[in-house]
Amino acid sequence: MRIILCTDELCLARMLSVVLEGCDLRTCRTTERVIALAAACSEDVFIDGALKLNDGFWEMLESSPRHRLHYVLVRSALTERDWQRARGLGLSGFLTDPLSAIRTFIGGDAQTFLRRFSVPDGLPSLPPVSVNLGLGVHYKQNERCLLIEHRLVPLSEMEAKLLDLLISREDEVVSRDEIAQALWQGHVNPKGIAKLVSRLRCKLGPAGALVQGLRQGGYVYRRTSAR
Repeated sequence: MRIILCTDELCLARMLSVVLEGCDLRTCRTTERVIALAAACSEDVFIDGALKLNDGFWEMLESSPRHRLHYVLVRSALTERDWQRARGLGLSGFLTDPLSAIRTFIGGDAQTFLRRFSVPDGLPSLPPVSVNLGLGVHYKQNERCLLIEHRLVPLSEMEAKLLDLLISREDEVVSRDEIAQALWQGHVNPKGIAKLVSRLRCKLGPAGALVQGLRQGGYVYRRTSAR
């Protein structure tokens, strides 16, 4: 799979090169976007570093040939109009606050990374930065809190980091060592991890059951457990 990254940010390009190590990653500047889009084939993944959307960006996209897999990295808030235009153009998804999200995936893979992008089928009833965790629980990442039956439940920094890690690896086992490395740079005992998981489960309410501990060690978040 060839991945084309269009960005002027060296930091973003370097971080993605680590996340997508092993992939055929190509880069181009935003001034070369139209040419790169035209040259992309149907099997390519085009990741657009348009960190702020404006009318000029949408007009360019509407008039340019695109392949079927086009993801957009943004930092600015997404409006309802952005979502409508994205669906109309068939974009594969947005990723808000890309640098924070990418840090979660250091050493990951392309499919895990791309899973974080989303464009909903209908207009979002919640801000686009919210994640449906299942069982009626939504996670508002930019506000670091949960929305459960119209009630906001704040998360601590460590609880939010753990939740980010688990949902980024949905349906995959995250070992205790991986949690320790991601949250404490490896310096924590298993009891500390267990206590943090317990606090997170408690705050997740009904969705706490979707974070499962495994006998062989580690944890897995399965949204499908709600079915």
